[in-house]
Amino acid sequence: MCVDLDGTLIKSDSLFEAVFLFLRRNPARFWQLGLWLAGGRAHLKAEVARRAPLDPALLPYNTKLLHYLQGERRQGRQLYLTTGADGLLAERVAAHLGIFAGVLASDGVTNLTHAKKLDRLMACLGDFDYIGNSSADLPLLAIARQAMVANPTLILRIALRLRRIPVARRFLE
Repeated sequence: MCVDLDGTLIKSDSLFEAVFLFLRRNPARFWQLGLWLAGGRAHLKAEVARRAPLDPALLPYNTKLLHYLQGERRQGRQLYLTTGADGLLAERVAAHLGIFAGVLASDGVTNLTHAKKLDRLMACLGDFDYIGNSSADLPLLAIARQAMVANPTLILRIALRLRRIPVARRFLE
């Protein structure tokens, strides 16, 4: 089972949280964000994650989803944190929660979102169940054995209905 991080496992966007933390600590260095972004979104995520590490214990988790995942893990299910967030943060979240068998994340070069995420999951796992929250997750939800959503956006809810993709579980919080 693959679980997205931003907006799904946590109820916020880790990049925005890290950028705000970076700016709070270094307000005069806001200009660096533009330089990092010029190197690509994955580069921005990596630089911000390195300079403003978020404490995984303080992230706003979707507790209903987290309890479900903990139960699935206790039953022996292999869980993977699959995210467009930077790998440094994703690894820290996985270590903090202790329920994930592996992490697939952005790496400073590749922004693991949309088609890139789908390609990586197919190459590494083959068949998978998927839990997401946004329209960026639609291609993954469309081919997942079981599609599940956590606090889905309105656009995703409409797209799932229009494409007649059955949703096995919803984690609303």
